[in-house]
Amino acid sequence: MTTRPPLATSQRQPQRSLSGSGLSQRPAAQRSLPQQYLPQSPIRRTDNPNEQGADGNDGSQARYGATPRRGGSKLKLELANDGIVHVGFVESPHNTDPMSASKAFTPSRVMSMADAPDMGDMSPQTSRCHTVDDDSAPLPMPPRRARFAPPAKRFQPPTGNAPGKKDSRAKPFALEVPPSAPRYAPVGKPELCNRSRRDNGRSQQNNNTQAEFADFYPWRGGHPEDQFSDNIIRIGYFDKPPQHPAQETAGAKATLFPFIKHKAGLHTLSNIFTSILSQRRHIGQITSSSTFKPPPRVTLTDTKREAWLKDLANPTIPLRRLSRTIPHGIRGRVLLDQCLNKHVPTDRAVWLAKCVGANEIRAFKRKGVNNTFVMGGEVKWIRDWTLGVEQFVDAVISAFSEDDWKAKVTYAIRLATHLYAEHLLDRDHYMEWLISNLEACTEARLPMWLLLVQIYWNDMLKLRRHGRRLIAAMIHHHCSIYDSADRDVLLPLSTQLGNLVEGLILKSPDSFVHPATWRRYRGSLEPFFSTKSEAVGLAFKAVDLRNDALTSSSITTRPAVRTTLVGLLDDMLRLPVKDSTPGQILKATNNPQILTRTVLEWCTSPYRYGPAKIYVAATILQSIPEVDADVTGEILTFLDSDPLRDMTRKQNVYHLVSELIRSGNFSVPRYIQWLIARGGLHDPSEAQPDGPCPMRLLVEMPAHLFNDAMKNMRATLLRRVQFFVEDEENDMATAIRCIKHALSDPPDYNDAIARKPPMSLKKLANKIGRSSRSLKFGVCSWLANDFVGNLTLQYHHGKPYLESPWIRFDAVRTLLEAAQDFTMLGTALSYMAHSSNVDTLSYCVDTLSIHLPVFVAMGSAKTLFHSFYGRLRAMSVDHGLAIRPLLASLASLAPRLAGLESMASQLRNELQSADRSNAVDASSPLSDNMANQLQDEETELGEQIEKLASYTSADRHTMERLFHTLVTKLTNCWTKGDERQRPYCMLLARLRVFDAQYFDVLMSEWVQHTRRLTRRPPISQLYPLLISCGCLPFTTLLATALKNLQQNAQNQSYAVGSASTYMQEILQMLMIPFRPGQVMTPEDCYRFRIVQEQARLEYARDIMLLVRGSLGEYAASRNQQPPMVQPLDDENVKSHFFDLLKSLILVDPQAASRTLSLRSPNPKLVALIEGLTTKLLVPHENGGQKSFEQVLSLANEFTLPFCQIKLSLNLAMHDPSTPEGAEKLQAQFEQLSIAMDNAIEADNVMWTGMLSCLSSDITLHLKNRAEARFLDLIPSSKALPFDEASSKSDLHMAENLLTVVDSVLRGASVPRASSLSSGMADKLTDLWEILTSTDEECTALKETVLAHWLPLLLSCLALQASHTALNDASKPPGVDSRARLLVILAGVALELDKYPLSGLGPRVFDIALALVDGLTEESRLQCVRAVKDYTADPRLRYLFSFAPDPAENLMLAYRERTPHDRRMMMNPGMGPPEKLAPFVYRRWEILNEPTPVVGENDTSLSLTLFDARKI
Repeated sequence: MTTRPPLATSQRQPQRSLSGSGLSQRPAAQRSLPQQYLPQSPIRRTDNPNEQGADGNDGSQARYGATPRRGGSKLKLELANDGIVHVGFVESPHNTDPMSASKAFTPSRVMSMADAPDMGDMSPQTSRCHTVDDDSAPLPMPPRRARFAPPAKRFQPPTGNAPGKKDSRAKPFALEVPPSAPRYAPVGKPELCNRSRRDNGRSQQNNNTQAEFADFYPWRGGHPEDQFSDNIIRIGYFDKPPQHPAQETAGAKATLFPFIKHKAGLHTLSNIFTSILSQRRHIGQITSSSTFKPPPRVTLTDTKREAWLKDLANPTIPLRRLSRTIPHGIRGRVLLDQCLNKHVPTDRAVWLAKCVGANEIRAFKRKGVNNTFVMGGEVKWIRDWTLGVEQFVDAVISAFSEDDWKAKVTYAIRLATHLYAEHLLDRDHYMEWLISNLEACTEARLPMWLLLVQIYWNDMLKLRRHGRRLIAAMIHHHCSIYDSADRDVLLPLSTQLGNLVEGLILKSPDSFVHPATWRRYRGSLEPFFSTKSEAVGLAFKAVDLRNDALTSSSITTRPAVRTTLVGLLDDMLRLPVKDSTPGQILKATNNPQILTRTVLEWCTSPYRYGPAKIYVAATILQSIPEVDADVTGEILTFLDSDPLRDMTRKQNVYHLVSELIRSGNFSVPRYIQWLIARGGLHDPSEAQPDGPCPMRLLVEMPAHLFNDAMKNMRATLLRRVQFFVEDEENDMATAIRCIKHALSDPPDYNDAIARKPPMSLKKLANKIGRSSRSLKFGVCSWLANDFVGNLTLQYHHGKPYLESPWIRFDAVRTLLEAAQDFTMLGTALSYMAHSSNVDTLSYCVDTLSIHLPVFVAMGSAKTLFHSFYGRLRAMSVDHGLAIRPLLASLASLAPRLAGLESMASQLRNELQSADRSNAVDASSPLSDNMANQLQDEETELGEQIEKLASYTSADRHTMERLFHTLVTKLTNCWTKGDERQRPYCMLLARLRVFDAQYFDVLMSEWVQHTRRLTRRPPISQLYPLLISCGCLPFTTLLATALKNLQQNAQNQSYAVGSASTYMQEILQMLMIPFRPGQVMTPEDCYRFRIVQEQARLEYARDIMLLVRGSLGEYAASRNQQPPMVQPLDDENVKSHFFDLLKSLILVDPQAASRTLSLRSPNPKLVALIEGLTTKLLVPHENGGQKSFEQVLSLANEFTLPFCQIKLSLNLAMHDPSTPEGAEKLQAQFEQLSIAMDNAIEADNVMWTGMLSCLSSDITLHLKNRAEARFLDLIPSSKALPFDEASSKSDLHMAENLLTVVDSVLRGASVPRASSLSSGMADKLTDLWEILTSTDEECTALKETVLAHWLPLLLSCLALQASHTALNDASKPPGVDSRARLLVILAGVALELDKYPLSGLGPRVFDIALALVDGLTEESRLQCVRAVKDYTADPRLRYLFSFAPDPAENLMLAYRERTPHDRRMMMNPGMGPPEKLAPFVYRRWEILNEPTPVVGENDTSLSLTLFDARKI
């Protein structure tokens, strides 16, 4: 009956937030209600719980009515609809979930701050908070009205522990509250949690103070309802008197009654009542404008501000009360710190941030300036606010030493996450900050940043610019820990990172497509992903293929593939060899026939020399799967097609085939069958050493590896040409007996060889070297397996280790080297690795070092190194400092092997430590045989050196005195050829230990002094022993030889005597192998040979300068009178000089080209270099200059380095600084361009591989010319009708031109920022138009474009994308073209979705990914504006890094209201059409409880937007 609100409550329920964020205030704590019933009346209860449970409901129904009904006042109905379940009703079975939104919000469902989890909800979803009725449904839809159903009576069995005696004492009367009366908690008196309803010890008065009941006021005489009056008695009691409507002038009966009788009366009544309801809705609708204003800020004292903040932290105090006085001075970082220190709940902290932010932003709008300033100020304020949040989070994370650090970090992360989810931060800047900290963090802070990044990386991975950096940072940390020496310590972190990277490659593989990052970390990722699931392995392979398509050459023509293969094969001859190079060779082409043929031609090319190429080719051919290629068939085809007249090429084929027979990769029966099919052997000359290679191969094959059937077949075929295998077997047996006799292995007494003196090792090695490959392999197999193997077993019998003298090993090594059977040499080394003799092991390591390229090619270098390294560790305990020779050999070898850098550093440190210790304990020079070589003064000198070892640091004055004394005595021994040179060199080596740096300075000065001497012995008698003993580093010798090279070249004519041939002698010493003699022992010669081989491979650039200086000396000597004999006049020196030039050019073609093409004023030097380069290119000609066309015609995959030098030399003949030279140089450019065009027309593109060595001006000119011609050949829709015949020739020409562009772009001298051109964008647009055309005439052209032209243009774009380096700091050239290309590529990618069978769509997208990484921010925004209004494709959003803002471009639909139009009221479906208007969504003003005074339309979003009505 009454409609007044209950007492002690506010006039209005707390207002909900219309933003859906859930950041409304928490209501005052209320008593928890059960789900199916209300608590019983808080009256005095009986002691028997059974009676209480059985009578409670029945009594209340008997007293207040037996039938449950929804009666009572309007307030009671409203409260019932708000989720309070009456005792007489139960909830409908449609919603029985205990977490249903229709239940009452109770403190029991609110988790306190103390009970909150450690990290809370870290998901960046929109924050939501419980409202009064615990409604979590998204606004603005109201909650569904609760439905009730009468409960079924439940039988409650009596308890078995009833009291034995009932309390019969008199009890005072207590008024019982009806169970159906709704209960509420008074404002300011929160109900305590976990209060029991069955607390019999509490009085009714105490319960009434804690809970009151709506519309139930027992008669006490003081309530207004208890005061009777005429009006109350007649019409009842009302809180507010009802408004009496105006009295009706007439009734409706006369109007409605005729319609009821009519047939259509029901329809008419429906229309009438519908109109009434519509009018009621129209009258009650809220039409007033919004009165929302952000809560104002006022200036408060510090005390009041602290009190206000404490009230904010108290969730029981409503925000509407706090919104009256928001204190000034709380903003930015201060606001966040205050919320953290005061433990303000997260939703209330966000509310405060919104209030402050809304006032700050409105302050810009009140300044009355233009809109641009307002927007800029707002953006700047948000950026500053974001910086404050970032600093706040970083400061809290960094303060890990505080006691409550975990709780503070939890709060800071939760608050920042809610601000991010509410779009109250600059998201791009915040994600940029997170990724930057992840990139730069240490391993100690990495887990925390991983936790932070995981919260947001769903958003990061949707944008290319953030996702790519995130993946790069994750891969960097994972690989650095995965490859770290402390991996076992960091195993938990490594496991977590591995799991994250594994999930990322499945979730966002596009972010892994970045060639530079992938190339850097692929080696570490491959073994990690190989152990994972099949899905992860497939994802890794897919990403690898996508990156490889962007980095490797996209040109699939045969010349380009062969050029790439030859380049990779040449890399196998350079040290250190990367472990991935053999795999790259196998992946360079999908055609095994091209791979096999290229390897065979490279192996037999006269432009590649040395035994290492044989084993490189054998390793590659052995690695090709048998199912992919027929190695035997390819070799036979090669023998049939190439005549191979050169003897060296034939020997290479015999050696390669023999190695393949040994490994089982060459089928001998198929070869014999092929040979018989060709007619077999007819002429005895065919079996001679100079016979045809296909026939002579039968003789050269290692027959000892054949079975009996094959041996008989071979003997039968050879017998036809008068070649008897019995003689061959006798020769092999004789060779083995001679070797046994030479190695002191006693032969049979009846053997005639035993009665002769043993053959010298040198003569024996020469005979083996001139023998057939069959005899070589048979003898070497016996040496390695039988002789060394049996020797090993012999010494193992009864002894733990092999005690073999090094003399025998040296003999075996010499014979195996003469036969060039390095496979058996490796077998012998593996046997000798079990020795316990330090000298033998040291000689074995030296053997491995001198033939390192061969063993690396075979793949056994690291295995042998680790075997000897294991022996070093095993013997170091027993032998102590005696293992110094083995340690020195391993320390010299380790830096030359890839991947052993840490081990090399460790060995070097151990060697230095051993040298310092050994200097004190070293034997005196008077010991052993040195005592007979030194006189008394030398003995005193040795004693002074030993005294020097007693000091912690050597006295430089004393060292200098001793050094000059020693070198003086050494110089005196030069002319005599005295054997005392060796003891003096050993003393110098001991002296170097004390201060190696200062000793090298003294040695460099002495070498410079020796260089200026006009009369001295040859260099070959001076320096080799010093270099072998370690006194003179080879780098010091090269540095002194090249010092002031240009000045010496200018003054060369003034050098006389020995000084005029110094460089030639140094070069001669580097090339000529030394023989043991009076001064140099075999060990010294072998050690010096190691230095020679190492210098060719590792100091190619310095030696090329030495070659240039030597040629300058040789040219200047022609002017001397009388002429002096020059070292380069010797024919033997010339032969070694050409071999050295070949190896240097192959090791470093660029350095050789730059050195030899230097301009010189001496015409004799120019002519000399011209003749040398011509002879290198054409060995059978005497020299002379070659034109550009001749050089290009001679170019192939194997002559490219030599053609490159010749071309550079021709272009460097004229000086561009003079007008005449510049004119001649321009004429040469034109001649080169014409020669290039003629070569392309002749289908010769082999010469493109040498373009990278030319100057940047030349390469840029050639590249632009080829690119322009390529773009001109691309068709367009304007060139209809389409001619298919001319298109084929154009396609072939386009492939050749693209090969030129590819070769130039892969060089290092092209300005990479100038690669992109607007013409490429125009041509791509033409192809896009052809694809979108629906004209039937374009059908054939469209097919050709999809099959040929578009892939070619994409290949050119891929080259540009992978080889264009842009500077992010400034706007580089070509940025506008890049942005335009990206937009066009986006359109082409969408168009190619119609042609899925072409497979070009993913390729276009990958190229766009490579191009967009170098795009500037301004250009990226231009691309976003160009595409975002036309497509919503997620690929383009990822590509251009823009995410759809849900609050952007909102439109408001509305109708113009006509309240006086009765037709609209009678028919609600009729009305004016909807119109759209822009709607500005202000996130900072989406506030709940904004003002202390409740208004009709004071919400942050106007209620008129939702057609809200008054209730």
